[in-house]
Amino acid sequence: MPNSVPATRLPRPNSTLVPRPRGAGPLPSPGRFPDSKAKSPRMRFPFLAFLAILLLSTCNRKVAGPAAGGTDDLPTGKLRLAQVLRAIDDKRATSEWMDARARVDVASENFSIGGTAYIRLHRDKAIWMSVKKFGIEGARALIRPDSFFLYNRLEGEYIAEPLSYIEEKYKIPARFDLLQEIFFGNAVFLTEDLEVSRDNGSIRLMGRNREFAGDYRYDPVTYQLSSMELQELGQSRAVTVSNASYAAVDGLSVSFPRNRRVEVDGATEGTASMDLEFTDLSFTGPLEMPFTFR
Repeated sequence: MPNSVPATRLPRPNSTLVPRPRGAGPLPSPGRFPDSKAKSPRMRFPFLAFLAILLLSTCNRKVAGPAAGGTDDLPTGKLRLAQVLRAIDDKRATSEWMDARARVDVASENFSIGGTAYIRLHRDKAIWMSVKKFGIEGARALIRPDSFFLYNRLEGEYIAEPLSYIEEKYKIPARFDLLQEIFFGNAVFLTEDLEVSRDNGSIRLMGRNREFAGDYRYDPVTYQLSSMELQELGQSRAVTVSNASYAAVDGLSVSFPRNRRVEVDGATEGTASMDLEFTDLSFTGPLEMPFTFR
């Protein structure tokens, strides 16, 4: 691991694609990453994973405020939306810091690849990721509230862009706070008006407006998120997130989903899936966000 530098010392985004610095040493051969060929040579695993998660933050997180009162008096017949939302919010995971290691597998129509992802988060300030295969780092990314940085060792490229670049290039809103919620395994709500019902043993929330639609399934006892499907209606794009293997974790007052599956249907951009299995989790800090070029 190269020398660490705090996130506050990183260069500013400059909206450019910069070649790898001279003297940085040889790059690992792409052959060390089997089955990684794609029609587009730039659509490599780390950037696809980054974009897949960004696709989840295509909405404003606005919901009706829950009314006062607990959830013990929920009627057995008609569910009360305000109380359901309150119970969901009580199970929302949050922490000042997160340090995680996860087994990650990504598959698309053109390639599949697996590796180990190292994820560090400083709430409301920075999200850092490093992806390795056979102990060799393939790429590193850092996301801040106004910008993102990506160093792709496989292709010797360094990208520094404002988050608005994602909106301009991929025509999707990109918000740091919503991406942060995804890493914690929380739901992202697309619409203000939601309907609640029981469906196949789950509590189901649904919402729709002219731009987006959302479908959420929760465990009726624990109020833990089982799955959410987010659709961008005008672009025919959809993302489905499934959470599983909730378990108690030191440093969190609520259970954390150790297994996560993200499925992206990008319409003309194709489909992709990403499986995450969190093997190590810590919620203590401070943490450093290393971003050197060695």
